[in-house]
Amino acid sequence: CRSRRKPAGKTWQRIGGPVLIRIVTDSSAGIPPDLCEALSITVVPVPVHFGSTVFTGGVEEAGRFYELLSSEPPPTTSTPSPAEFEELYRSLSRGGEPVLSIHIMETKSGLINAARMAAAALPAGAVTVVDSGSTSMGMGLQVLAAARAARQGATLTELRQMVERLRERAALFAAIPQLTQLRRSGRVSLSQSLVAGLLAIKPVLYVGQSRIDVVRTVRGWRQAVEQMVALAEAGAGGREVHLAVVHTNAEAAAHSLLQEIGGRFRCAEALVAEAGPALAAHAGEGALGIATLTLE
Repeated sequence: CRSRRKPAGKTWQRIGGPVLIRIVTDSSAGIPPDLCEALSITVVPVPVHFGSTVFTGGVEEAGRFYELLSSEPPPTTSTPSPAEFEELYRSLSRGGEPVLSIHIMETKSGLINAARMAAAALPAGAVTVVDSGSTSMGMGLQVLAAARAARQGATLTELRQMVERLRERAALFAAIPQLTQLRRSGRVSLSQSLVAGLLAIKPVLYVGQSRIDVVRTVRGWRQAVEQMVALAEAGAGGREVHLAVVHTNAEAAAHSLLQEIGGRFRCAEALVAEAGPALAAHAGEGALGIATLTLE
């Protein structure tokens, strides 16, 4: 596997040549900005709130975001309004192109419902909203596949059916260095958090098929990373995959991990991606993940 580095700089803006179908996702996907730019993917920011301070994922915000991460009150995420989605959809479809909007799993966020309400306000067939059943690059790899297929001339129906198939092949395993943020965000039960804190246990999470599960608990960070890699490798089953190593403010560790494990996967593509504020608000700083999308 070879990694792609995310370039430093400001948040991307959609550019490029003609696209038959417009692809939309939300910032919880964590797709590197250069790929969004190259594939004309429109990203809707998912705001993270620290009281009156709001972060939307800009590169220049990262330092301040992590400074505030352990502060009180704990960060909360919100969803864009249906009106914001509707304005975006009308702008993108103004030339007659249909829109495919792929988003974070419905079981963990109300964002997709806002997108559906906006789509219902437009003419029938103008916007198709699809639940990825995942988040972070478990969703992002699906979005990238759809954007590439759109460039190759796939129809809206073909793209929707493709994503519905791919979400069953997408998996994300994540190693969390400590459960403070998960406990504060309510994503892990209080009893689990207390036990993990007392015993210094590191959890490994599975994200996919519309659920988030703790699949391993081990003592020690290195063991958690090794378990995460082993689970991702077993899930790939020797099949060719698109792969992403995901991190929360741990880019050097993510690139090192990709270099270390690359030979254990048959990669059609491999990249490193910053998970972004919406996921970091729950996972905390220093988390690592491996997202795979099998092609066979």
